[in-house]
Amino acid sequence: MRYPFTLYKVKSNLGTMWHARFWDDELKKYAHSRTTGVLVVGKKEARREAEEAARKISETLAETTTAQVKPTVSQPTETQPTTAPTPQPEPSRPKYNTVANTPLIEYLSDFWTPNSEYANFKRDVEKNPLTPYYIEMNHDDIRRHVEPFPDFKGLTVGTLNKAVLKRYLIWLAGRKTQRRKKDGTIIEGDTLSSRRANSVLQAVRVAIRYAVDNEEIQIDPFHKLGEVSESIKEKGVLTLEERNTLIDMEMPDHRIRLVMLLGCLCGLRRGEIRGLQWGDISNGLIHVQHNYQDKDGLKMPKYNSVRKVPVPTAVQEVLDIAKEKALIARAKEKPILDIANTEAINISPESFILESPKYKGLPVSNNFFRRGVTEELLKLGISESQQKERILTCHSMRHTFVTLAQLSGIPDVIVSALAGHKSVAVTKKTYSHVPQVINFDEARTKIDNSYLIKKSA
Repeated sequence: MRYPFTLYKVKSNLGTMWHARFWDDELKKYAHSRTTGVLVVGKKEARREAEEAARKISETLAETTTAQVKPTVSQPTETQPTTAPTPQPEPSRPKYNTVANTPLIEYLSDFWTPNSEYANFKRDVEKNPLTPYYIEMNHDDIRRHVEPFPDFKGLTVGTLNKAVLKRYLIWLAGRKTQRRKKDGTIIEGDTLSSRRANSVLQAVRVAIRYAVDNEEIQIDPFHKLGEVSESIKEKGVLTLEERNTLIDMEMPDHRIRLVMLLGCLCGLRRGEIRGLQWGDISNGLIHVQHNYQDKDGLKMPKYNSVRKVPVPTAVQEVLDIAKEKALIARAKEKPILDIANTEAINISPESFILESPKYKGLPVSNNFFRRGVTEELLKLGISESQQKERILTCHSMRHTFVTLAQLSGIPDVIVSALAGHKSVAVTKKTYSHVPQVINFDEARTKIDNSYLIKKSA
């Protein structure tokens, strides 16, 4: 079913305000506009409040429509014989009563909604629910980068073919990024990156192939279609010497150092570090069972990769400092009379280890990771231009863990399990960067020794 409403912004004397357009089943379009009465304010622009207000308006419109079309039966009078009311013809159904006959854009828009058949199947049957953010992102991509393509107008799901998709690929490869200003105007930027274009294409591909799998259309137009070619750059990693220097150097901010070490010594993802709670650490092990994302909150790790990871000594030392500082902060929050009561000064197992100092009960922001990693790499002597050239980011610490763990002799199958990869192939193909960390002097010495010793003997 199509979204019952869409939101948009309108400037007024009171400020920019959220308005909503409501879907009319009879007219088959968004035909009614109403103001939600909610101003666009704050970091999140009060969108959630606007959606709630729009839902209430939508319910009111639905009740009004029902009341207007409800048939009435006149009471018999002296001059009117008592007869059964004349049967009314059923309202005409849409011409498209199958997926194949459904307009393409309508099918794609409805496919990426929270209560679509696909979303329900993923949640209830496969037990692998789609995140609200993922659904919203794909729905928005359909609106922004699929619906405007001229050749899709008038097409149904069943008439989509490879020739049209090839023309769409050409159009998409030259598509400009768009940014909406607060006043509602749209500014075009650079051309979509190949990766971004393929992400949009994937939203269409998944929806069409779902129809193919259900045998609702017979031919898959995406068969052997391909994608926009990407020049994938290899993620950078720290060398063994750089990682060891990181462990030993001064630590102005224990939280930033903890981010670095949880990445390069434990292989945790950024969301897993943000979601790490004090109750997740026990008996020298990190129980990786949480993943924090701004749009979804606390959820399962990526690919449901719940696992246990050993706590190295260097990580434990920083964790001890973090806990001590957390206890001191907790003591300051308690009344003076309670400070003597050690039981009163405690940390909840559900508390985030990297709790935001500004927003209590929430983890640090993604910007904290970006700034922190840049600062730590600068202290290592890696300039910002070198960081960019080597493609060193927060996620590079996870790649560093895999690469150096392999060099230390840990079997690939164990490294894969510790990293939470879907397969050993992912570990070896995507995360292993041994050529970047080869010590050529050491290798040369070993090669020389392999034959010089035999020669001297």
